[in-house]
Amino acid sequence: MPRISVSSARAAASWLTAAALTLSAGRGLAQPDDATRNAARELAAQAGEAFQRKEFAVAADLYRRAHALVGAPSLSVREGRALEQLGRLVEASEAYVRTTRFRLTDDSPRAFQEAVQEANSALSALRPRIPKLTLALGGPGAKSPDLVVLLNGKPLPAALIGVPAPIDPGKHEIVVRGADGKELRRSVDLTEGQARTLTLEVASGGAVTAREQPSDASGSKPAVAPSKPALVWIAGGVGVAGLGVGIVGGVLATGRHSDATAACPNLRCAPGSAGQDDVDAFRTLRTVSTVGYVVGVVGLGTAAALWLTAPKERGVALAVGPASATLRGAF
Repeated sequence: MPRISVSSARAAASWLTAAALTLSAGRGLAQPDDATRNAARELAAQAGEAFQRKEFAVAADLYRRAHALVGAPSLSVREGRALEQLGRLVEASEAYVRTTRFRLTDDSPRAFQEAVQEANSALSALRPRIPKLTLALGGPGAKSPDLVVLLNGKPLPAALIGVPAPIDPGKHEIVVRGADGKELRRSVDLTEGQARTLTLEVASGGAVTAREQPSDASGSKPAVAPSKPALVWIAGGVGVAGLGVGIVGGVLATGRHSDATAACPNLRCAPGSAGQDDVDAFRTLRTVSTVGYVVGVVGLGTAAALWLTAPKERGVALAVGPASATLRGAF
């Protein structure tokens, strides 16, 4: 749940002042009498104080009551902010929508114009955060008129069956009552931005079972193993790199071998001599070159084997020269 910051508290105070100053100034509103305007102004003041104390449920209720008396957008946008702090994202979005639908005129107070702009921005940021829950019905008894689906204790409208429905983050209780009177109870816990699907299978006798489509909180797709063409490229790349190391190591080893044999016939030198350093370097480079060639051969051999078992319409061209190897292909 988002936290209220010092800047948000100051913004609440500024909106409170703006609302108090403009409740009676808007010409786009039906003009209430003085007593109604005064009551709305008092409620707005109490709501602003509750918001700053982080009593968001109280603030949302008071802003809603004030807006019911005087439909100023500066009140409904603050109601939306309070509801958002409570995690009641669906209600918050509706408060923002009411604000955006306020009809501005050329002489509308600046506070009203800013409220509508703020609501538009808040709504754009909020919508991706609202979870979606799809409750689908299947099986031979799915169309039974005796079937009852309850979401958090309230009947779920038929129009929301089988489609993603916005719902607040958190835990929700689902009850399905079949024609035989037996109930299936299920709870789902949704995080912000998550989408989940629960399919309810109803037998002809009214018995109900549930199965859920796999999903996760982040909405990310499950990891997919590399395809065979991708493995061809990987193995071929390792093979080419190995051959490169082998070739370079071999060239350097040849140079060191010449130096070593010139200083130490049969590669036998006195310990600590300059020739001994050349001998040690030659042996090290020879080992590196050998390992490189082995890795290169294994990598290219693996790539060739994968290529031969790949689908016919996808091909790889492998060209090996005296000092290079090239892997080309289309997948």
